[in-house]
Amino acid sequence: MRRWAIGRVLAALASMSGAAVAVASGCGATDGYDCRDLLECDVMNEDGTSNGGCEGTCVVARLPGFLPGVFLVRENAGLEDLECDDAVLMKPHWTEEQRKNAIPPSYSKFFVAPGAHPGCDPCACTAPACVFPAGLTVSSGWMCDDGPGATLTPFDAPAGWDGACVAPGAVGAEAFGSFRIAPVTARPCEVVASPVPRAGDAPAGGRGVIACDANREAMCPNRGHLCVVGAADMLPGWRRCLLSEEDEDVECPPGEETLGLHFSEQLTFWGEVEDSRACSPCSCTETAPSTCEALVSTFEDAACGDLVAAAVVAENGVCHDAEPGSTLGSVRAEWRVNAPGSCAPSGRELVGELSLRKKTTACCLPEGT
Repeated sequence: MRRWAIGRVLAALASMSGAAVAVASGCGATDGYDCRDLLECDVMNEDGTSNGGCEGTCVVARLPGFLPGVFLVRENAGLEDLECDDAVLMKPHWTEEQRKNAIPPSYSKFFVAPGAHPGCDPCACTAPACVFPAGLTVSSGWMCDDGPGATLTPFDAPAGWDGACVAPGAVGAEAFGSFRIAPVTARPCEVVASPVPRAGDAPAGGRGVIACDANREAMCPNRGHLCVVGAADMLPGWRRCLLSEEDEDVECPPGEETLGLHFSEQLTFWGEVEDSRACSPCSCTETAPSTCEALVSTFEDAACGDLVAAAVVAENGVCHDAEPGSTLGSVRAEWRVNAPGSCAPSGRELVGELSLRKKTTACCLPEGT
């Protein structure tokens, strides 16, 4: 039913009964007959003007380049997943049906374009290094015999051995015929782990935006106007905005075209955002080889005092026979050549691209209005 202005309500009642008319809260009554049984009361603004039947805000139905009506818009903060029933204040006295009808239908979901890529951290590499042998393997036979009948005894150096005297065990004369020294190794340079920047400043696609239809069915005094949700009925964080037609470049309208409402804050949303920007992985390339050579000495006692034998070892290891009747109690190493090489880092280049499609311009009322 169309709602009438208060002046027309009074005139209609006077002509029907000819009796005195009392006015209270926009409605009149005569001879005990309440006008609300005939028609709905006008909504009166604070300045005394009528809003027709609209309990929200009356706006121009459509402006060139924009979709009809007004939309409630909110950008998702963090990981929250907003829906349109989060937009409107539900009043405690409302019935379930009233609550259901108050939920604005969803119009669409958009995205805010990710910002500039934060850039890629530079790559770095650990320095190559010469590493002492991992230890010895003792054989009961000559020339490091590992065939049937030979007894093999490990004589391992500790992890990260710096060559200092160590006594990992004791090997008696019956099991000590020869020993094989593990090779010296050249530890290659390795990529230094570092945080990998995210692609853009948000998860793929940018932060989400939801737009809900703010139009209400109530009538405004002017047939060319629409009733939309009022500022008092919106929950915090939501804004009332005009949305451009897809891919339209529009200017936000001046207040004289929008009944004094200033939809002046312009935002840009996108229907599709693909952000494949990322940093390429790091790698390390050897630019000069390492040269490493150590002198490894074995001793009968546990304090590296009574020498058994010493041998120079490089990248292939070496086998050495022991003097008959010798025992093994300790081992020591020192560098003859300690010349680590070098390497160069590469990578951490920005690859991929940001693709934005289906542009929508939003012209919004300032927050809180």
